[in-house]
Amino acid sequence: MCIQGNCVSVVTLRISMKLLSLCTGYGGLDLAVEAYFGAELIGCSDIDKASSVAIDTHFKVPNYGDLKNLIGTDLKFDILTAGYPCQPFSTAGNRKGTNDKRHIWPHIAQIIGHSRPRIIVLENVRGHLSLGFKEVLADLATLGYDAKWSLVRASDVGAPHQRARIFVIAYPNSDSGRVSPQNQRATNSNTKHLDWSHNRQMPKLERRFASRFDMSMQKAPDPLVNGKLNIRFVEYMMGLPEGWVTDLPISRSQQFKLLGNGVVPQQAYYALQLLCDTPEIGENLA
Repeated sequence: MCIQGNCVSVVTLRISMKLLSLCTGYGGLDLAVEAYFGAELIGCSDIDKASSVAIDTHFKVPNYGDLKNLIGTDLKFDILTAGYPCQPFSTAGNRKGTNDKRHIWPHIAQIIGHSRPRIIVLENVRGHLSLGFKEVLADLATLGYDAKWSLVRASDVGAPHQRARIFVIAYPNSDSGRVSPQNQRATNSNTKHLDWSHNRQMPKLERRFASRFDMSMQKAPDPLVNGKLNIRFVEYMMGLPEGWVTDLPISRSQQFKLLGNGVVPQQAYYALQLLCDTPEIGENLA
């Protein structure tokens, strides 16, 4: 994907940028960021036991546990990802917003302020737009970052469900008090089905998730097994290869929780395509 004008192409920026993941889960957001930017995951932060098993199994990088442990440290990285807890903002919950004890964005902002990553990629539920999101933008602006965001559905990349999520990309600006966000809601008129098997810009995702939502290429698992929801079907619906979560040595309830809190990698990659086609991103990666 090339950035138009005088800026360099993202494709030419395969310079082993270091990626730190917060609130990692099974790593769906990080797989997309690794692939899009050619980044190297160097560490994760997640306190959930099932997530820790997934990190150790699939990524084999340090898990720093509670992200507050990373505040003020000298860990070096270029990209920060965070799919921080959605419970404070989700319409499925009590929507306590910033008053929810699970609201950990202020700690993430502290890490950003100290470490000054070149790129920040955030993900959360649609309900965040109407609760707590302006505080995130305000904090980013105070820290000297511009931000863009887009609401993207899993169905925008061919998934058989919507799962609308907000994705944010932020980068340092030249005027530390300014933020110029652009809300780029994904609609049927500006989205397309991604052909994962022929996209040469994403080698890691291509190997793991090729044609994941192409129903003509791959048969979905049965939704029910013995009258119960088939967890492998849920795994499939999240755009993951068979066994990514279901083969982990964790309980069935932990598997469901991990999948329910996860990110569809193809959806996140498409969000990056929408958001990164801008000269500012190229300037910050040059």
